[in-house]
Amino acid sequence: MTCKSAPMSHQLGAGLAEAIIAVCIIAISVVALARFQAGVAYSDTLAQQQSEATILAESELESLRDFQVISNQAGYTSYQSIASGTSTVTGTNATYTLTWTITSYVNPSYKNMDITVSWTDKYGIAQSTRLVTNVGSIDPVYSGIIIY
Repeated sequence: MTCKSAPMSHQLGAGLAEAIIAVCIIAISVVALARFQAGVAYSDTLAQQQSEATILAESELESLRDFQVISNQAGYTSYQSIASGTSTVTGTNATYTLTWTITSYVNPSYKNMDITVSWTDKYGIAQSTRLVTNVGSIDPVYSGIIIY
Protein backbone atom coordinates (compact mmCIF):
# COMPACT_ATOMS: atom_id res chain seq x y z
CA MET A 1 0.00 0.00 0.00
CA THR A 2 1.32 3.28 -0.93
CA CYS A 3 0.68 6.21 1.26
CA LYS A 4 0.13 9.44 -0.48
CA SER A 5 0.40 12.61 1.52
CA ALA A 6 -2.24 15.16 1.02
CA PRO A 7 -1.07 18.30 -0.68
CA MET A 8 -0.88 21.34 1.63
CA SER A 9 -3.82 23.50 0.78
CA HIS A 10 -3.28 26.20 3.38
CA GLN A 11 -0.26 28.21 4.39
CA LEU A 12 1.25 27.92 7.81
CA GLY A 13 2.60 31.13 9.43
CA ALA A 14 2.51 34.74 8.26
CA GLY A 15 3.59 35.72 4.83
CA LEU A 16 5.43 38.79 3.70
CA ALA A 17 2.24 40.52 2.52
CA GLU A 18 0.57 40.23 5.92
CA ALA A 19 3.66 41.56 7.67
CA ILE A 20 3.82 44.60 5.35
CA ILE A 21 0.12 45.34 5.90
CA ALA A 22 0.56 45.15 9.68
CA VAL A 23 3.56 47.50 9.59
CA CYS A 24 1.60 49.97 7.40
CA ILE A 25 -1.36 49.96 9.80
CA ILE A 26 0.94 50.59 12.76
CA ALA A 27 2.77 53.40 10.90
CA ILE A 28 -0.50 55.13 9.95
CA SER A 29 -1.70 54.86 13.54
CA VAL A 30 1.52 56.41 14.90
CA VAL A 31 1.31 59.32 12.41
CA ALA A 32 -2.36 59.93 13.30
CA LEU A 33 -1.52 59.90 17.00
CA ALA A 34 1.33 62.40 16.50
CA ARG A 35 -0.98 64.76 14.56
CA PHE A 36 -3.62 64.47 17.27
CA GLN A 37 -1.02 65.30 19.94
CA ALA A 38 0.05 68.41 18.01
CA GLY A 39 -3.58 69.54 17.80
CA VAL A 40 -4.05 69.03 21.52
CA ALA A 41 -0.88 71.01 22.29
CA TYR A 42 -2.09 73.93 20.10
CA SER A 43 -5.51 73.90 21.76
CA ASP A 44 -3.86 73.95 25.18
CA THR A 45 -1.64 76.91 24.24
CA LEU A 46 -4.59 78.80 22.76
CA ALA A 47 -6.67 78.18 25.91
CA GLN A 48 -3.81 79.55 28.05
CA GLN A 49 -3.56 82.63 25.83
CA GLN A 50 -7.32 83.23 26.00
CA SER A 51 -7.25 82.88 29.77
CA GLU A 52 -4.35 85.31 30.08
CA ALA A 53 -6.10 87.78 27.72
CA THR A 54 -9.28 87.65 29.80
CA ILE A 55 -7.33 88.26 33.01
CA LEU A 56 -5.59 91.26 31.39
CA ALA A 57 -8.95 92.67 30.22
CA GLU A 58 -10.49 92.22 33.67
CA SER A 59 -7.47 93.85 35.30
CA GLU A 60 -7.72 96.89 33.00
CA LEU A 61 -11.46 97.07 33.59
CA GLU A 62 -10.96 97.12 37.36
CA SER A 63 -8.24 99.73 36.99
CA LEU A 64 -10.63 101.98 35.04
CA ARG A 65 -13.42 101.45 37.60
CA ASP A 66 -11.15 102.26 40.54
CA PHE A 67 -11.86 105.98 40.75
CA GLN A 68 -11.90 107.86 44.06
CA VAL A 69 -13.82 111.04 43.15
CA ILE A 70 -16.23 112.14 40.42
CA SER A 71 -14.55 115.39 39.27
CA ASN A 72 -10.84 115.87 38.62
CA GLN A 73 -8.89 116.64 41.81
CA ALA A 74 -5.14 116.65 42.26
CA GLY A 75 -3.85 113.44 43.81
CA TYR A 76 -7.04 111.43 43.13
CA THR A 77 -8.24 109.17 40.33
CA SER A 78 -11.51 110.57 39.01
CA TYR A 79 -14.53 109.28 37.12
CA GLN A 80 -14.19 112.27 34.83
CA SER A 81 -10.67 111.19 33.78
CA ILE A 82 -11.73 107.74 32.53
CA ALA A 83 -10.78 107.86 28.84
CA SER A 84 -10.05 105.59 25.87
CA GLY A 85 -6.54 104.23 25.50
CA THR A 86 -4.25 101.41 24.48
CA SER A 87 -1.32 99.47 25.92
CA THR A 88 0.89 96.49 25.14
CA VAL A 89 1.64 93.70 27.62
CA THR A 90 4.10 90.83 27.20
CA GLY A 91 2.55 87.70 28.65
CA THR A 92 3.87 84.19 29.17
CA ASN A 93 2.81 82.90 25.72
CA ALA A 94 2.19 86.01 23.62
CA THR A 95 2.37 89.78 23.39
CA TYR A 96 -1.07 91.31 23.93
CA THR A 97 -2.45 94.65 22.74
CA LEU A 98 -5.16 96.09 24.99
CA THR A 99 -7.48 98.68 23.50
CA TRP A 100 -10.27 100.27 25.49
CA THR A 101 -12.94 102.59 24.16
CA ILE A 102 -14.92 104.74 26.57
CA THR A 103 -18.28 106.19 25.54
CA SER A 104 -19.99 108.68 27.87
CA TYR A 105 -23.77 108.92 28.27
CA VAL A 106 -25.95 111.39 30.17
CA ASN A 107 -29.33 111.08 31.90
CA PRO A 108 -28.44 108.79 33.54
CA SER A 109 -24.76 109.59 33.62
CA TYR A 110 -22.60 106.54 32.93
CA LYS A 111 -19.69 105.39 30.78
CA ASN A 112 -19.61 102.33 28.57
CA MET A 113 -16.25 100.51 28.65
CA ASP A 114 -15.36 98.28 25.70
CA ILE A 115 -12.04 96.46 26.21
CA THR A 116 -10.48 94.32 23.47
CA VAL A 117 -7.33 92.26 23.97
CA SER A 118 -5.71 91.01 20.76
CA TRP A 119 -2.68 88.86 20.01
CA THR A 120 -1.25 86.58 17.33
CA ASP A 121 -1.03 82.85 18.03
CA LYS A 122 1.92 80.63 17.08
CA TYR A 123 0.48 80.01 13.60
CA GLY A 124 0.17 83.75 12.87
CA ILE A 125 -3.62 83.80 13.29
CA ALA A 126 -5.05 86.93 14.90
CA GLN A 127 -6.96 86.18 18.10
CA SER A 128 -8.93 88.48 20.42
CA THR A 129 -11.21 88.58 23.41
CA ARG A 130 -13.57 91.38 24.40
CA LEU A 131 -15.25 92.62 27.59
CA VAL A 132 -17.96 95.29 27.67
CA THR A 133 -19.47 96.87 30.78
CA ASN A 134 -20.88 100.12 32.16
CA VAL A 135 -19.87 102.22 35.14
CA GLY A 136 -22.09 104.89 36.68
CA SER A 137 -20.98 108.27 37.94
CA ILE A 138 -21.79 107.50 41.55
CA ASP A 139 -19.51 109.11 44.09
CA PRO A 140 -17.51 106.36 45.83
CA VAL A 141 -18.33 108.05 49.16
CA TYR A 142 -21.85 106.64 48.78
CA SER A 143 -20.80 103.16 47.73
CA GLY A 144 -20.96 101.75 51.27
CA ILE A 145 -24.38 103.14 52.18
CA ILE A 146 -27.09 100.55 52.68
CA ILE A 147 -30.53 101.70 51.55
CA TYR A 148 -33.40 100.53 53.72
